[in-house]
Amino acid sequence: MDFTTGVDRFTFGFWELSEGIHFIPVMIGLFAGAEFLTQAGKLDRPSVRAALDAVKLPSREDFRYCASTMLRSCGIGTFIGLLPAEGGTVAAMIGYNEAKRWARDKSRFGKGDIRGVAGPETANNAATGAAMVPTLALGIPGSATTAIILGALLVHGLRPGPHLFNETPLLLYGIFTAMLLANLIFLGAGLVGAKVFARITLIPTPILWPAVFVLACIGSYALEQAMLDVWIMVAASLLGFLLKRYGFSAAPIIMGLVLGEMVENTLKQSLIIFDHDWLRFLERPIVVTFLLLTLVSVTALLIGRWLAAQRGAREAATSA
Repeated sequence: MDFTTGVDRFTFGFWELSEGIHFIPVMIGLFAGAEFLTQAGKLDRPSVRAALDAVKLPSREDFRYCASTMLRSCGIGTFIGLLPAEGGTVAAMIGYNEAKRWARDKSRFGKGDIRGVAGPETANNAATGAAMVPTLALGIPGSATTAIILGALLVHGLRPGPHLFNETPLLLYGIFTAMLLANLIFLGAGLVGAKVFARITLIPTPILWPAVFVLACIGSYALEQAMLDVWIMVAASLLGFLLKRYGFSAAPIIMGLVLGEMVENTLKQSLIIFDHDWLRFLERPIVVTFLLLTLVSVTALLIGRWLAAQRGAREAATSA
């Protein structure tokens, strides 16, 4: 539904699409569904079960190996979490992209490199706490989860924003304490249960992946109790399977789905405020700063590839 006119667009007669394509069915399809289709093509191949010593916790060497990636992703996640309505999903995607960009051997990503897990998970966890800052201080949700928290605060008659710190300081201490305890509990549960959870890989493939597909259908349907979401999940599975087969990443689709509605709505709001004068965006220092950061990020990647190509050409000429 259009933000300013209230007119339905691209619903094709389905009322379920009046709020757009939901994030969860697409996410399930692009990753779980696509992997299900990939594994379905390998049922005739002999499977190798993981040995017990292969299911182990990260060592000190693993932490040293991922230290720079974790520190970088921690800063990325904190910064993304502070931005209104971004959340851990965007932070995780950017954390993975940056971990891969800064790696010397990028070919190892997607083939078991532990930095591919450490990068997005660190960014995701860092964004979770940082997302509470705009939620409590400004009354603007920093993620989908904090939007639910914001709604709960409003239901109880609380006013998120500067007044919350003055009127109910004890409540804020309770929230921060609960978040700290939750992280400690997650740490204990992860350390104790990691080996137990990893044993799911010992389930025979003909049983495991059909069960994954059934759970994917249930998870897609449970969001809005709509069969259309299940079909969206199936379509996303086919799309994710094709992307994976031909070497494309599904992450940009997820980022576009998360940010698309937000970009459109805020762009329309800004144009109404600026009387549809696009040049007035350049009057805002924050806008100019982000545009420059975007330009530097894109050009740095292109320049790096060009330098690598030139270096390779020189080495080939020297060896010849």
